[in-house]
Amino acid sequence: VRERYHLGDGIVLRRRLLPSGDAIITLLSERGKWTALARSGRSSAGLVASLSLFNDVTVQHYRRKEGDLPVITQVTLNGMLPRLSEPGLYGLAHILAELADQLTVDVSYGEPLYAYLASGLRGLCSSDDPELVTIAYAWRMVKAAGLAPAARGCPDCGSEGPLTHLDIPAGLLRCGDCGGGARLEPATAAELKSMLTGTLTQAMTRGLADREAHWRVLDRFVAHHVSSLSSLSLRTRPEREAANA
Repeated sequence: VRERYHLGDGIVLRRRLLPSGDAIITLLSERGKWTALARSGRSSAGLVASLSLFNDVTVQHYRRKEGDLPVITQVTLNGMLPRLSEPGLYGLAHILAELADQLTVDVSYGEPLYAYLASGLRGLCSSDDPELVTIAYAWRMVKAAGLAPAARGCPDCGSEGPLTHLDIPAGLLRCGDCGGGARLEPATAAELKSMLTGTLTQAMTRGLADREAHWRVLDRFVAHHVSSLSSLSLRTRPEREAANA
């Protein structure tokens, strides 16, 4: 069977090393998520190393027959963000990448999910508040997948707010008069609404009054509507353990 070579691109979301030294690489591109095999043999020296997490790459690959996993033969690095290896940023980058991975388990979202991930990773390296970048972009990615709560008005009475009650199972933000769900502090509720309905620039300018409250809300909402993220759970676990001590 003739081997056909193709080009593909994307941001490396995940890499799973096999006992052979080969690696299964998962990438997110503008066209959606896809997976390929990177071999570690002498003829492909450095191939697996070039496919580090969060790198933006273009790869040449082939399939011997339809249904086979594509095998990567060459890698061109389009962009890398060395700062993401720093301890303070590495875990935050993992949250965005793992969220993008989980959002595309059943459906292969391309744009704008790819654009939010790419912009979010760059923002982590340039912002003075990378936690805010992570929380804001995580909500935008959830919204891009059609899973975020509507935040322009109370679904029960139509009031524009303030929407201070988040019903996580129903995925709804309600006003204080209608209630239902977890009550948010007014500042947290206003900041969440800004991240869901305003521009990212507005969300960044506004800041966060209680960032731990935002981490808790994001963790619980994503766990219910998407999947429990190990990277996000690690971020909120110390606080949960302290509360239960």
